[in-house]
Amino acid sequence: MRIEKDDKLHFFQDLYNEAKSQMDGILQDFEKWRKQYRGDLEIDGGDEPAKTGRNITYELIESQFSSYLPTTAVVPEVFSERNERNAKSVEQLLKNKRNRLPFEKMNDLDERISPIYGGSVWLVEWDESIKTHNKVGDVKITCWAPHRFVGQPHIYEIDDMEYCFIVFETTKDDLVRKYGVSFEVAEEAESDEGGEQDETATVVVCYYKDANDRVCQYIYSGDVELSDIEDYYSRKRYICKKCGKRKELCTCDHPDLELRNDEYEELDHDIQLTDGSYLYANSPVMKDGMIVTESAKRQALLPDGSVAMEHIGGVLLPATVEVQVPKMERTKLPYYVPKKFPIIIRKNTSQEESLFGQSDCEFVRPQQQAINKVESRIMEKLMKAGVYPTAPEEYAGQFDNGLYENVIKVGQGNYKLFGRIDLQVSVQQDMEQSERLYQHAKRILGITDSYQGQADTTATSGKAKQIQVNQAAGRLDSKRRMKNAAYAEIDEVIFQYYLAYADEPRTVTYTDAQGRLQNATFNRYDFIERDENGEYYYNDEYLFGNDSTGDVELSRETLWQENLKNFQAGCYGNPQELETLLIYWQQQEKYHYPNARDMVERIRAIIEAKRQQLEAQLAAKNAQLDEARTQALAATERAQGAEGYISYLNALKGGQGV
Repeated sequence: MRIEKDDKLHFFQDLYNEAKSQMDGILQDFEKWRKQYRGDLEIDGGDEPAKTGRNITYELIESQFSSYLPTTAVVPEVFSERNERNAKSVEQLLKNKRNRLPFEKMNDLDERISPIYGGSVWLVEWDESIKTHNKVGDVKITCWAPHRFVGQPHIYEIDDMEYCFIVFETTKDDLVRKYGVSFEVAEEAESDEGGEQDETATVVVCYYKDANDRVCQYIYSGDVELSDIEDYYSRKRYICKKCGKRKELCTCDHPDLELRNDEYEELDHDIQLTDGSYLYANSPVMKDGMIVTESAKRQALLPDGSVAMEHIGGVLLPATVEVQVPKMERTKLPYYVPKKFPIIIRKNTSQEESLFGQSDCEFVRPQQQAINKVESRIMEKLMKAGVYPTAPEEYAGQFDNGLYENVIKVGQGNYKLFGRIDLQVSVQQDMEQSERLYQHAKRILGITDSYQGQADTTATSGKAKQIQVNQAAGRLDSKRRMKNAAYAEIDEVIFQYYLAYADEPRTVTYTDAQGRLQNATFNRYDFIERDENGEYYYNDEYLFGNDSTGDVELSRETLWQENLKNFQAGCYGNPQELETLLIYWQQQEKYHYPNARDMVERIRAIIEAKRQQLEAQLAAKNAQLDEARTQALAATERAQGAEGYISYLNALKGGQGV
């Protein structure tokens, strides 16, 4: 994207206003759908709102809510033992992120945003301000409603856009902390949701691609420029213009520092990888796929391996010979640079030529409006209907007890002076029509009574009801597929951030096959490889998806029952053996069965006690055998000694017995 360098602020302000103007229609729809979800009674095309209504939009959206979080799955594009090991470390890292980051809170918000607006916007950033005693930087994720996002007009995929905007509200104090501006500058920032004295500011963040296809970032608020970062993903370091050294090494009295991109890191020590191998600080120089050599003198050796000697100046010294050895240089590793925008859009369900998906509110809006009209009619009938008293004119004023506010006056000629008139009307047809419209809305979204957990007489057996639930889940499976796809993209961006910025190895935990908690390590240097031309690069060719078995955690009780059936059927081994019982309870612990952990520890203690008892018995038997062996050896030695003495006596007596 070409940018006018002279006046960037006005350039991006005009670009944002133009892009936003193209979204006026959809932004109005967003507001209309938000109000519909919250029970707004406005009637499209009507002058007056409905008097009352039934909020079926809220009911149907809430009935689809799922606390399910996709389980990450990572596989290498090209299989090798190293790639498979790296894929497992990435998978374990991402699973830890699921637990550490507030994904439950964001999912709770996302499950409502997506069906209301047709999609949600996820911003994935690397935050250097997140620090601990042994690491610097970590991933920060935010979930927003679509009205916070403004994309390039008529482009419907994030990766195809040249620019896009994120808009959010923050405090002016946060502008000072995060962007380093002065308090005076922060006060000039403006807010779209408050007056001039408001303490908040509307921040507009633009991500765009430059002429070299590098992602850049420009941030402003009102007429205040907050940040301008070209090549947003690259490493930055301050270099002194006078001496050309880094800020940390500069010794100039008055250094003239300039922020530059840092493309390589030079190793000053050998780095040990997870598999025990090393990235050495010095590497052979390669050119055109061949190792460059140079001459060097080495000690000469004779064929028998001894050192060759020669007379030099009458002194016998070790001989040397000139050989060709690889030319070495300091290892330079390029920094990994992500290529994607840090924005992921989850679609509710796909639709053509649209950045976001289909909104549930849009498709059930006709039924919602009709139900509001019918419910208003029912309420009007009920409020106006009733039983009214009749009385002569001279007595009509005596009905002042507040119960009869409307009294029908009759003349003296009426034979029935005092009485009542029943003006009640039937609302049965209105109620049936309201329920009929509700069923229409449910069918549009593919929701059945069984899916909602309501009584459903159309299924006469347990198997039939299970089929109904599966059928409803199948019709709603498109939304889950879109959710899985969005989470896979989020995982890929997180992985790229760790390749680019996680300098320190990150320790992650996982549960092994024995149900025990173990530690593993993610080390970005494990992904360094060298091509045929000697260039180092990061191997990021991994496929990100979701483990389909993660869906079953929606019904843990079902899993518990299945584990019990497998145990009783002998799938884990002989049910009478303690080892089999341990495997069963480890499976139950994996799926969070109550007190399963206690049972695992108890059975392990019993197995350990029996093992120690068996070892003690075996040691006792071995001691008895050793004792018996010692006694037998002593007896043999005594017998041999006695036999020798007898032979000696016989020899003295000339062969006669004693």
